[in-house]
Formats: sequence, C-alpha cells, structure tokens
Amino acid sequence: MSTAWITIAAADLNDYQVGAMITALRETALADGQADPFANIMHDRCNYVRNRISKKIQISLTPYAVPPELKTCACWLIVEAMQTRLPGLALSEDQKSQISRAYKDLDIAATEDLPISVPTDPVTPAVSTGVGFEQVSTPTRKATRTKLDGL
Repeated sequence: MSTAWITIAAADLNDYQVGAMITALRETALADGQADPFANIMHDRCNYVRNRISKKIQISLTPYAVPPELKTCACWLIVEAMQTRLPGLALSEDQKSQISRAYKDLDIAATEDLPISVPTDPVTPAVSTGVGFEQVSTPTRKATRTKLDGL
C-alpha cells in the first residue's frame, strides 16, 4: 500500500519537545544575518534518515520527505542536532533515551519489526543493462592430442 511521505515542519518538533525550548533552539545565539537554523538542520537529518533506509526500500521523490512511521525518529534527530547549538540547554535522560531509540528504530526500519510504507511518489531507480559481450571468433587449436601423441 502506498502512503504519502511527510516533510517535517518546525511545528512538528513541539509534539516531542517543550515549545519554549524549540523556540530557544531556533532563535537564540544566531550570528548576524543568520536565519532560523531549523530548515538546514531538518534537511541534513531527514537526508540522513532517507539514506539509512534507501538501501532497503524505495524512497520518496519529494526532497526531505520521510515515511510517516519515522516521523518521531526524524523529529528527535532534528532536536538532537539543534540542541548542540546551545550547550547550556542539556538534554534530560528521557530525551537522550528517545534519541537513542530513534537510532535503534533506523536500524530496524523497513524490516518486519518496523515496516515502512511505500511512498506514493517513489524514486525510480536507474536501470542499468548489463554490459554484454560478443565472441568474435574461436581460435584454432594448434596443440591437439593427436599432434602431441608420443611426446
């Protein structure tokens, strides 16, 4: 069955982390002219998720889209990456446990333990036809059994 894969939005992080912390991670300690780091971090972490599962299943043609079954996983990986921007905001043991669980889920993704839905817009793999060969001629044997008889 095909299911539309999802693109993680900044608001999705609020389902997994306190909104005030997400706001701090997105708006605090920015360099002059630096925009909200969410988009770049989301792209990096969603591509990580996609790369981890791409060897097992087809991925969505939609850039940065992840399977809905891995939404929680992707959100926790984004929170983890964003948190490193502000070392003063340490993750709790529960949050570290959730991040550890996210990595474990990636290990079992697309197996019978964690099935992944087929995207409605799968990337079509490049089909490579094997390189064939053509035998041009068969060499004539110079040393035959009868010629070598008696040696």
